[in-house]
Amino acid sequence: MKTKHIAPLAALAALSLIFAFAGCSALDVVGKTAITTFQVLMDKERGSVALDPATNRWVLTSPGGEKFEWSASLAGAGPDFRVSLAAAPYLAAGLDPAALPAERYEYDASAGTLALVFEIGKEQFKYPGSPGPLETFTQIVAKHRPIIGYHAALDHYGIALGDGNMFEWAKDLATNDKDIVFVLNPEPLLKAGVDPAKITGWVFTKIPVKDKSGKTVEVDKFVKPYDLP
Repeated sequence: MKTKHIAPLAALAALSLIFAFAGCSALDVVGKTAITTFQVLMDKERGSVALDPATNRWVLTSPGGEKFEWSASLAGAGPDFRVSLAAAPYLAAGLDPAALPAERYEYDASAGTLALVFEIGKEQFKYPGSPGPLETFTQIVAKHRPIIGYHAALDHYGIALGDGNMFEWAKDLATNDKDIVFVLNPEPLLKAGVDPAKITGWVFTKIPVKDKSGKTVEVDKFVKPYDLP
C-alpha cells in the first residue's frame, strides 16, 4: 500500500513567490526536474491525454472532467493554454458570466463550461519528429522558463498561466495526495457575483504567502486537487 504525503491545502499558494525567484536557465534543476516529473504524469495519464486536431492543443482531462490544454505550437491560432471546467458550481454560487473579462474567460452555455485562456508567446516550435505532449512541454520550458516553478511546501511543480491561475503536479505521484491541482484566481469570479460560501467541488481558501520583498501576505484561491488512482 502506498503511503501518501498529505499536505495542507493552505500550502498551495507559495507559487507566486517560487515563480518570482526560481532561476531562469533552461538547463537548471527546476526546469530539468519539471520535465522529468511531467513525463511521469504523462505516462500515468496516458489514457487521459490526447491531441485535439481541431485546435492543435494537447488536452489533459482530470477525473472530474476539468481540462488543461497546452498548444503544440505557440504560433498557431487560438490560446497557448486553456483551462476548462464545469460552470455549474460557479453559476449556482451567483456567477454572471457576462461580467467576466472577455479576454480571459469563455462561457459556453450549451456545453455548460467555463474556460480560461492564456497567451505566452508566438514561437513556432520545431520537432525532430512527431511531437508528443512531453516534447511540447519541453519546448515551453526551454523558451518560457520563468513560468515554470517548484513549490517546496507541497513538493509540486507547476505552470503559472497568468493572473494568479496555475496548473500543478506532484513531484512524486506515489507519495503525494495531491497529484494534480487546478488553481484559480478568485478575484474576477467574485467580482462577477460568485459567493465563495456557496461553491461546491472547489475549495476557497485564504493562504499566507511571501511576496517578492519577502513580506507575508494572504492570497485567496479556488483550488481543486486530485489524488490520481
